[in-house]
Amino acid sequence: MKLRFWLAVLLLLVTSLAWAPASSAQSIESTPSFVPDEVLVTLRPGYRLTSVGRVFDPLGRELRAGLHPGLISAESLDRSGSVELLRLRPGSDVHTSVTALHGNPAVLRAEPNYVRMLLREPGDPAFSQQWGMRKILAPEAWDITTGSDQIVIALLDTGVSPSHEDLRDKLVSGFNAITGSGDFGDDEGHGTYTAGVAAASTDNGTGVAGVCWNCRIMPIKVLDSHGIGSSASLVKGIRYAADNGARIISMSLGGAERSQAEEDAVNYAYSKGALIIAASGNSGGKGNPTIYPAAFDHVLAVAATGNTDQVTGFSSYGPYVDIAAPGVGIWSTLWQDGSDTYGVANGTSASCPHVAGVAGLILSIWPELSPDHLAQILMATADDIGVPGRDDYNGYGRLNAFRAVSAARDRQIPDLPKPPEPRGNPAFIPVGPPADPSIAYFPETGHTLRGAFKSFWEQNGGLEVFGFPISEEFSEQTAEGTYIVQYFERERFEYHPENAPPYHVLLGRLGDTVLLDQGRNWFTFPKGQEVAGCRHFAETGHTVCEPFLSYWRNHGLQFDGQPGFSEVESLALFGMPLSEPQMETNKAGDTVLTQWFERARLEYHPNNPPEYQVLLGLLGSELVDSRAWR
Repeated sequence: MKLRFWLAVLLLLVTSLAWAPASSAQSIESTPSFVPDEVLVTLRPGYRLTSVGRVFDPLGRELRAGLHPGLISAESLDRSGSVELLRLRPGSDVHTSVTALHGNPAVLRAEPNYVRMLLREPGDPAFSQQWGMRKILAPEAWDITTGSDQIVIALLDTGVSPSHEDLRDKLVSGFNAITGSGDFGDDEGHGTYTAGVAAASTDNGTGVAGVCWNCRIMPIKVLDSHGIGSSASLVKGIRYAADNGARIISMSLGGAERSQAEEDAVNYAYSKGALIIAASGNSGGKGNPTIYPAAFDHVLAVAATGNTDQVTGFSSYGPYVDIAAPGVGIWSTLWQDGSDTYGVANGTSASCPHVAGVAGLILSIWPELSPDHLAQILMATADDIGVPGRDDYNGYGRLNAFRAVSAARDRQIPDLPKPPEPRGNPAFIPVGPPADPSIAYFPETGHTLRGAFKSFWEQNGGLEVFGFPISEEFSEQTAEGTYIVQYFERERFEYHPENAPPYHVLLGRLGDTVLLDQGRNWFTFPKGQEVAGCRHFAETGHTVCEPFLSYWRNHGLQFDGQPGFSEVESLALFGMPLSEPQMETNKAGDTVLTQWFERARLEYHPNNPPEYQVLLGLLGSELVDSRAWR
């Protein structure tokens, strides 16, 4: 049989056996909704409150009426003093106090001091390493349901180890579609891995947590010890699952050729009431062929995201992608070299069983759902992490277990978001070569560079620092005013004619802007400390050390014409640090040491040649793409 007819596993397993134990905690079933006699207040700009309750307006005048007659003390909760915790006399009516405070000229907002409790978390030792569970809000979903043993998830893969301590009590009778027998044992490891992500035994003090704690697993072996199967084995496996009561079929496998027999089997399982879920593929950076069975109708295709909520560079994309889920550094059960163990892996193979597990949670509390309605709940409750609305990279967004399970609990099937109105910016449409030889033209992006921006680009690092232009000049309203701007792969130039050269061209605060667009408040990031040999910035509370410190000091904007760069010149290019160094997955899918600055993001790529190990993130391109300007 020719190779093109075989199906290949979409995951290269990379294992590790080290993790830190996590503590177990029980959820609190019944607590007050807010703290008695306490109110949170946000003051209007310029107003000031002392710890004993004296209130002063922006001109420094004390308000005679004060803030609240029952106020005992006030505690500032932020550095600016705008958010205050008020402690009132015992027995105060909190809701009445909130209403009264809204009438005070100093108060922008008042609300009860709501109780927040520890959410249900399992006592499995490796749970602290399972970042994907927290990203999809699985602990919050588990406070609603941990699944039902009446829901069966069929895993079509390399089989499942029947002896694994985190899986053996979860298995129903399975099938070997290669031999036609009931021997579903795993001889490669991939199927044991995907089974654990979907439904490993959980809160048992052992190993890892599965998404659906109580769902059962139907192991169906369709791939051999080399991770290879055929359309025939897949057809038999799909039909076996459908005929034996599986409500969910999860397939972390695929190939680039379309098989009508496979499609017919998918349609058969769909007609029997099963939701079919498949990995979109790991070929996003390798020509991006369409992957089947993910691309068939009636199949929910799953892409992979990293821990910064960006679709990975390896994840296959296209109009068939429906949803995304965590797929980088995912811990799970494992069978390896004849032994049951645990490991971590990357790939859309890891993403697919996350969705299958959440589908199991949904059916556990609303088993009457049709496959279409079940899929719609999963897609409509996903967190939109890319271009607004559905897109070819993350579908309708990244899986959100809590929102999906909440919708099922409330018997709601949310509508899928409507396609967004076109928001393209004409300045990003490529242009042809100009007739004027003084204007630079870049065929790589189809854009030009001229005048003050061209001089600034050439004098301050060019391609290495700023990248290619990705727009023409246009007028944009920023937080500081309306300016002529031009976007580059790594930056935005702003023209300020009111300033004398060389300050008439300034750089945008794209590091800050991109973080805000991602919903990440850098002010809440963990702070750093002063370290010998490093540069600490008290203004932001962060420290720059190697490998980023030398790069920061050896680059900057040329203001004084002298060799090298002063700290002022480095600040003008990068700004101050907004984070400590941390591992993040960038848009290209690389998980690298990363540090954010006001105007830049520095990434450490140790496998590159020394001169290219520290690289600047493509913040200009990322910002433009997130706003659908091109």
